[in-house]
Amino acid sequence: MGTRETQGVLLKGGCDIKPMNGKTLQTTLGESDQLMVPKKQGTMSSTRQKQVNNKIKIVISVLGDISTSDGTTIRAKRIFKMLKEVYSVTLITRSDKKQKSKDIIIITPAKTKLWNLKLIPVIIKNKFDVAYCSNDWFGFITYYLLSRIYKYKTIIEAHSILSKEWKERGDIELKVKFYQIIERFVVKHADYVIALSENTFKFYERYSKNIDLIPVFIDENVFKINTEIETKKYQRDHKLIGLIGPFDDMANKYFLEFVYTLINLLDNRIKFLIIGRCDNKIENERITYTGYLESIQDYVGLLSDLDAVLVPSKIATYGPLNKIIEPMSCSLPVFTTPKGLVGLYYVEHGKDILVFEEDELVDKINKLLFDDKLMKDIGKNARRTIEKYYSKKANEKKLIRVLEKLNIDPDKQPFV
Repeated sequence: MGTRETQGVLLKGGCDIKPMNGKTLQTTLGESDQLMVPKKQGTMSSTRQKQVNNKIKIVISVLGDISTSDGTTIRAKRIFKMLKEVYSVTLITRSDKKQKSKDIIIITPAKTKLWNLKLIPVIIKNKFDVAYCSNDWFGFITYYLLSRIYKYKTIIEAHSILSKEWKERGDIELKVKFYQIIERFVVKHADYVIALSENTFKFYERYSKNIDLIPVFIDENVFKINTEIETKKYQRDHKLIGLIGPFDDMANKYFLEFVYTLINLLDNRIKFLIIGRCDNKIENERITYTGYLESIQDYVGLLSDLDAVLVPSKIATYGPLNKIIEPMSCSLPVFTTPKGLVGLYYVEHGKDILVFEEDELVDKINKLLFDDKLMKDIGKNARRTIEKYYSKKANEKKLIRVLEKLNIDPDKQPFV
């Protein structure tokens, strides 16, 4: 792979990262492109199954504002879109912006502190069959209490290990203890738990037997490199590295600090594209800012124009990052740190991703980025890894299976 010099850099200079090819907790289901709902033999016809599914009302609850894009809201929107192909689905979010879709309920204002109380009339009015809390740990408490009366099922989707992530961010011990109490209560009382990463799965399975791993996934047909744009980038005399935001998050703010501090140590042929909302801008001819992007197509177009993506994580999120998975799906090499790799499995340093200690990154980027063959090989392998483990196709049927395990009866008569 690449030149002998490049191979030497990979073998001698990388951090001690072993291939993460541990046992898969769930096997990938069939390869059909069509989302099929498995039917238990001898129970009902496919037509009858479809009629039942169409009657099942699912609410996806996300505390974030879906008019913006971050890891939590992106996942909620993807689950919403997927489940709508089979069930009757409503999404509840808090925001200041109106939504045109009748299937989205907005609770205002975006920063309301009364989220739990404002959920109550919505739940009572709509008589849902399943409450799917997408990392909504606090909203879950309201859904759980009302489920004792209205007899619907509850699911908590754990995007990371709640208490560990806040501890990593440096929160006070008392607050971390509070999050430990919350996460244990929620996981123990949910009818089902969905973990987005293997470390999250292993941590929470001690509190619940009804738990499955359904990792962060993306639509591999959307996040696919634009070959026309890709061809043009090899004709230019510089390399373009992407930094993906938004940059109002504490962890992402450090990405900017890293680049601003060390850009003069990088080869002067290397330029940066800062993707996403960013208030902390500097004047530098080697740095360009995109601002907030409204269109996924625009985002994918920008990714296609990059030579690599940099994720210089200083804080582990304990859940896999979209900002790593999305570029990988677009056949891009990603440079990151061991902290950035926390929560991401089935990847191998030097094969489909490049992982170095923070103080090594500048030197490794300078030495590796201009090896076009190496970068292409890593990009191609990255795409294969995403297709196998983190694609919609590999994971959509797992989610349907979880809902089937709940034995939902849409004709139940709730206590009123």
